[in-house]
Amino acid sequence: MKKSFLFVALLCVTAFVSAQTMKVQSAYSDMKNGRLLNAKQNIDDACKDEKTSREAKTWNYAGLIYTQIVQAIDDEKTDKKTKKELSKIKEPVLELCNIGTESFRRCLAIEKENNSTEFVKNTVDAMKVLCGYKFKYIGEMYNNGEYEKSAPLFHQLVEDANAVTFKSLALDAMFFEADCYRMMQNKDKQMELYRELAKQNTDKAEVYLAIYQENKAKNDTTKAINALKKGVRMTAQETNTNILMKSSLAQAYVWAAKTDEANKIVEDMLKGGEGDTLTLVSVADICVNTGNTEKASELYKKAISLNPNYKKAYSGMGILYFNMAADENAAADKLPPDPEFDAEYNAHKKASFEAFENSIPYFTKVLEMDKNNFEALKALKTVYSQLASRSDSPQETKNAYKEKYQDVSQRLNALIQK
Repeated sequence: MKKSFLFVALLCVTAFVSAQTMKVQSAYSDMKNGRLLNAKQNIDDACKDEKTSREAKTWNYAGLIYTQIVQAIDDEKTDKKTKKELSKIKEPVLELCNIGTESFRRCLAIEKENNSTEFVKNTVDAMKVLCGYKFKYIGEMYNNGEYEKSAPLFHQLVEDANAVTFKSLALDAMFFEADCYRMMQNKDKQMELYRELAKQNTDKAEVYLAIYQENKAKNDTTKAINALKKGVRMTAQETNTNILMKSSLAQAYVWAAKTDEANKIVEDMLKGGEGDTLTLVSVADICVNTGNTEKASELYKKAISLNPNYKKAYSGMGILYFNMAADENAAADKLPPDPEFDAEYNAHKKASFEAFENSIPYFTKVLEMDKNNFEALKALKTVYSQLASRSDSPQETKNAYKEKYQDVSQRLNALIQK
């Protein structure tokens, strides 16, 4: 009697195990035939079973099924019948992504434990696809300003991407994780991630510029310059970004009193770049900082001749004249209040007023292209104020400048109050 009972019990266990194994096969068949809801139900059951949950195949199928579900939800071309079926799934799409990637990782762990590679390639390829979807959906949260929620999700995505050697996505996810912390004003965490990104050779210029600024603030010249030198190397494939990185490096050499090194970069940038407006303006900016205003003016004007609507060039020329005017003013103010220096004082003031006047058409052109440009309005407010106070100007001219001063002041106030 006991033997009969034991036999029946064994039959039940065998039947149960067989049923769970059948669920794995059924899930795969359902997936192949587009019955994704049935596939999900079957594979979920199999993943909970003690025996089938120890098999790499189960987790591979689970990952594939969840990947297909996410793809079908995301694809606008998915037929209405499938969309209606998938609407019965309670989990949000990002959670489906997480279940899928976790399933793939379980598969890889079992394969490693069993010293097997049967499902490895298939799992790695599919998991890369699913990581791409995760990046998209976490990115939507980030774009909606949900930085506290996005940061840990980006961090998890970095680990998922690294698990399948998807380095480019891992670096992108880490960059956005760092940016979440930037938006949350957690600079320590942001910079910790930036340093890790630099160590892993990211091509994001912002990373190297931030590390440069951090080290510059600490007066660590060597580390600051090395950060930019690496940034130049890592952005070599992006022409415009690389130009800006080289420009920043040259500026850093100026800061470090290594003018010869800065001049070498200028020469290198101009070789073959004299017909490129970004190169011309970038080099002009360097020339401003090295005190070569004549060369800077030449390059800004050349950029304008190549592109009459290049705002940066007009802004650069406006700032160049504005700074020349400010320098002349400062020189005049340093002179002692003695009749002996009147002629020199008047010469400096005249040169200052002329430079202010010369800046006007350039700042005005900036405002034609960008009517709410704050820096141009701010500069013109100072320019008009100075010219309205010029003692040797006709009253009519001074009144005209006062009107312009009031106009830009109102526009500035309107921007500030927004």
